[in-house]
Amino acid sequence: MKKLFGSIFGNSSKPETISKDKEEEKDDFIDRLENETYLPNEFRFQHQIEKCQLRAAPNEKVTLGVLLNRTFDIREEEVSDLYVITDNIQEKTGTLITEKDKIWNFDLCNAVLVKHDNGDIGYKYSENVTLSISYRKGYASKEDNDKSIGRVNDNIIVHLRGCGGSKDTWFIRASIMLPTFSHEGDKTYTRTGNQPQTLSVLFAYDNTTPEQRIAEYKAVYDRTIEKLNNGKELNFNEYCIASQMIPAIGQDFYWGNEVLKENRYWDAIVYLENVYHALKESWLRGDVTDEDKRMFYQTCYVIGYCYAEMALWEKALFYLEIVRPLNNITYNIEYINCLANSRDFRTIYTIHKELNQLAQLKESEITDDIIYYHNFLRRRRAYTFVDMGRLDDAEEAFKEMLNEDANKEYAKSELEYIQELKKRKSTES
Repeated sequence: MKKLFGSIFGNSSKPETISKDKEEEKDDFIDRLENETYLPNEFRFQHQIEKCQLRAAPNEKVTLGVLLNRTFDIREEEVSDLYVITDNIQEKTGTLITEKDKIWNFDLCNAVLVKHDNGDIGYKYSENVTLSISYRKGYASKEDNDKSIGRVNDNIIVHLRGCGGSKDTWFIRASIMLPTFSHEGDKTYTRTGNQPQTLSVLFAYDNTTPEQRIAEYKAVYDRTIEKLNNGKELNFNEYCIASQMIPAIGQDFYWGNEVLKENRYWDAIVYLENVYHALKESWLRGDVTDEDKRMFYQTCYVIGYCYAEMALWEKALFYLEIVRPLNNITYNIEYINCLANSRDFRTIYTIHKELNQLAQLKESEITDDIIYYHNFLRRRRAYTFVDMGRLDDAEEAFKEMLNEDANKEYAKSELEYIQELKKRKSTES
């Protein structure tokens, strides 16, 4: 993996010639950018099941009917009333279509892409379009005499989103959901476990004839496989393909921690959960290294921290409990903070257990970090007494800290708060 990343980062930063002028550098950058978006998407497209590999062109459409029929075997007579919801940032707007042939032949690319006056193709509506389709399972015709309750009208949801591309090919992802359909007595379905059926499909719009581009992609793909098998370094285009075959956990770990610096907690989680799942699978297979373990534990800590910052305490505790046995002071502090902030009943017991363990340490084992942790635990213990309504215990604990430089300012403010609580309590009684 290190060799792979070293190869791409090394190659991507080298100019092909020292004498390149500004315009050539700009063109080279655009070419690289297009390859970086086109090649991975083409990889995903080519590795779908064949019946879902749908390509549109100026004279060929990818229609809603073809998508529904190839993915969930839905027939034209089973659908009606298409409602198209477009999201253009400022507001959502909707359009109702009732004609069955227009619904079945609805152009999916036209819903997401727009051709500008200069001929360039781009995404519209902030790249998001949602389709709500009325659906009657098994419906044949008006003369159909089947009165089954399970054949009432339901809805199918199709979410369309632009996935990037270039001036010649644009990719769109369709996420399709069939909800659990109505049935007498809310029947339990063993096959699906009453879960909605979902599928995600990537399709393409080629502004020009795609044969040459696809041939170029296949050539790059074959060359990449050969180099990977022989342990050779990859160039930029080959890396774009390889990045789809090999989990880029190093990159995800790096970017997760980078966006965290900007307090982008959810963005960090999206990156780092990729790392978590990839390393978890490696651990289960028994091929995890010591370096992988350190990355795994740090990833769990950071994900837990992010969830805690968003006050999603249960999710935070799931990840922080993974690192709890390591007895790392930083990890322990975040875990105890999460317990306390979520008013978890385990807080006081956990703090007392930690204080008892510190009391067993020899004098030679007490470091500055241990002293810092000990002060933290005492402050949290007193704070937890306040949460539990044990105001006298909290007051006594904070008074013990008034002569300690590390704790006195915090203790003063908390003692004032305790006096306010006691006044309110006496007034109410």
